[in-house]
Amino acid sequence: MKNSIRIVIGMAVVVLGAAFIFNSFKKASPPPDVAPAPEIGKEPVRVYGMTEPAGREVFVSPPMTKRVVQVYVREGDEVRQGQRLCDMENSVEREQVELAQARVALAQKSLELKIDDLKRTKRLYKNRIDSEYKYTQAEIQKKVELKRLKVADHELEVAKAQLEQTILRSPINGIVYKMDVRLGETLNAGDNTRIVLGETGLWVRLFVESYWKDSVTVGSACRICDTETGEFIGSGTIIKKMPYMGRRDFRTEDLTERFDTKFQEVIVELKPEKNDIPIGLSVVAEMGGSD
Repeated sequence: MKNSIRIVIGMAVVVLGAAFIFNSFKKASPPPDVAPAPEIGKEPVRVYGMTEPAGREVFVSPPMTKRVVQVYVREGDEVRQGQRLCDMENSVEREQVELAQARVALAQKSLELKIDDLKRTKRLYKNRIDSEYKYTQAEIQKKVELKRLKVADHELEVAKAQLEQTILRSPINGIVYKMDVRLGETLNAGDNTRIVLGETGLWVRLFVESYWKDSVTVGSACRICDTETGEFIGSGTIIKKMPYMGRRDFRTEDLTERFDTKFQEVIVELKPEKNDIPIGLSVVAEMGGSD
């Protein structure tokens, strides 16, 4: 009797549970309609890049480690090719030039004496007063002194070139974008981070992923905005697509996670809205798209 009661109670619990689950599903609201996926062809293309001087940056670096003794330009100044940017300490180089100049003067004087001696010996030889041997020796001495003068001239040129290396000059006509140089500090040889020049116009170098490369064409117009603030900084026109595909490393929010993708560099000529746009600014270019 007790077993029958347990069986009846168990079946009742199962039936009630099944009814409860069925009613719960029945009362649940239907799933919302899924929005259709956007048509990629109608969406604007957005690619990222950074600003740079037209023709890219020109880095000026010293060939030797020296202390700065004079600075002639500031950031924002326009410069001409060959214009002096700064001088570095050059006392040793100036002394080498003075020493080389003295050697040249000495070699010139010695050559003049040998030429006079050769003329005198030649006259005596013609009058049969001096021997042919003395005349030949005088002629050889003149040639030796002439070679010494050429060597001294070359040494002077080398000394002047070494002195010139202590003067940093602009290699182009353009603008000083960065002049991180102060009097008395030392510039290290090969340091190309302190002085940056460039042409007056601005470019934007975009890194277009391979998926979008056929959507970006030369002559297309685009809007350029600051990546961080979203501020519109100017309009641009694509003027060049590099004829190769490269790779770039991208990181996600997880600093330990990284992946790389193929990209094509694209050059945009920028028409800025204002005059204080820095080079190296991270930007996003928006182009194309339709309703």
